[in-house]
Amino acid sequence: MKVADVYIHGEWRWPDTWVTRYPSLLDLQHFTSHSADKVVWRSSSGLELDYGTSSVWNDIRTAHDEVPWSDMVWFPQAIPRHSFFMWLLVNKKLKTQDIMARWLSSGNMNFNLMCCSLCTLGPDSHEHLFFECPYSDQVWKGVKDLAGLHNVTNSWGSIYDHLVHFRGSKNAKHVIGRMVVSAAGYFVWQERNARLFSTKKRGANRLIEVILTTVRMKLHTMRFKRTSQVDSILQDWSLPRGLVIEDDDCG
Repeated sequence: MKVADVYIHGEWRWPDTWVTRYPSLLDLQHFTSHSADKVVWRSSSGLELDYGTSSVWNDIRTAHDEVPWSDMVWFPQAIPRHSFFMWLLVNKKLKTQDIMARWLSSGNMNFNLMCCSLCTLGPDSHEHLFFECPYSDQVWKGVKDLAGLHNVTNSWGSIYDHLVHFRGSKNAKHVIGRMVVSAAGYFVWQERNARLFSTKKRGANRLIEVILTTVRMKLHTMRFKRTSQVDSILQDWSLPRGLVIEDDDCG
């Protein structure tokens, strides 16, 4: 209820159920105010703020320091399902075979018989899949140059360090680099699972094509500031000149 609903013509008009439960309401002093009713939020530090979900959420949530990889996982140009996958990847939450091998086996299941479904050379792991496996290494080498990642090796540590270093950059090359790494990891993981749970297989060259096509389609929805670097990017990715604008860097 609003104050105006219970304070009428200079008198408190409390609902009977309120007075029964809280008799002290009868002792409440009268007041004079010409201000309009409004909803406010008194913060944990005692400040009165305009009520809003943002101010309330920031006040009641448990805050932590921002992680260094946030901008390389969540950024405006990202494909949402790829961002969610990258969140799992950087936190090493994917159920790779080396992790499953630590679980207690039951029945006739023997985790020692597991092998990477991409190369069959041994159990897969986080580092193996991204991108030290011969199959995923071939995929990485097939996509990294177009993403401007020529000098980045196939180890996840090297890739992670590069992305974190440029995590806040709006430079078109760095944005595309994040997109390509996310797409490469997503589709390698997808291929790994497809081979584990079905008979479907795609060669490395086919997966490279899928990754680059997916990123190219996303680039068609973006706009780029006119620079010599962007002209080169448009040419390399076979994108139309109509994507160039004069204002933002990479939108």
